[in-house]
Amino acid sequence: MLSDIIKGIIHYETAIRYFFIFRLYKYLLLLIILLIIFAFPVVIFDYLIHLVAGLIPYFNVQKYTLLTVNIVASISGFFLLLILSPVFSLVSEEVGKRLSGQIYRFSPVQLIKDIVRGIKISLRNMFYQYLGIAFVSIVLYVLPEMKIIHLTGNFLIILITAYFYGFSILDYAMENYRMSYRASVQFVRKNPGLAIGLGMVYYLIISFNTIFEGQLVSEHFYVYWSAFSEAFVAFIGVIAASILMSKYKQNEAILQSNTAS
Repeated sequence: MLSDIIKGIIHYETAIRYFFIFRLYKYLLLLIILLIIFAFPVVIFDYLIHLVAGLIPYFNVQKYTLLTVNIVASISGFFLLLILSPVFSLVSEEVGKRLSGQIYRFSPVQLIKDIVRGIKISLRNMFYQYLGIAFVSIVLYVLPEMKIIHLTGNFLIILITAYFYGFSILDYAMENYRMSYRASVQFVRKNPGLAIGLGMVYYLIISFNTIFEGQLVSEHFYVYWSAFSEAFVAFIGVIAASILMSKYKQNEAILQSNTAS
């Protein structure tokens, strides 16, 4: 499992190289366009909060801004995976075609099915992620306040979050091989380290942006900066997942060939 976690993490570097080799620039451009469309209303909302604060003397800007940040930070990871599912489906299919050498005709119907599947998986994973986090939080609340217990609990929460983020990222690659919903769940359960490794990098960039909110870039551009950096990492993660699944399928084919012979 530890080996698979490391494998999932280091394949991000491999994915960056393949991004340039396969010249996937048009998909990155499409990703940026979608980000601008979806991030713009959030920026307008931020301006409205400060406008209302100027009109109402006793309006607690800090309170509502902090509340908004906490809500957005808690769901931003899956929110991006949901709204960018068309891009992730397309880039995963493109990388899969390049790696396998097979040529598939573009099918709008299949693309819609892939997008719906990606949304379904992300919603499913978001539900189970928060269920797992809630369970660990309740256990921590009941147990005595010991440092080792809380460190263990926080570590488990990180693993749970990374696992379900990675599952959603990995599924974009699994759908290229027409793996069913059930088959995808079974594959990730057998290979949890791959999901954790892929999701860990994505989780870390979200945490980094949340911790250093507004400190590294201008406050007005923070939403765009955080959205782009997180989306770009997820974008590279999908490429990494496609490479991993291609290698897995090749090894599986070799094993089947040896068994048959």
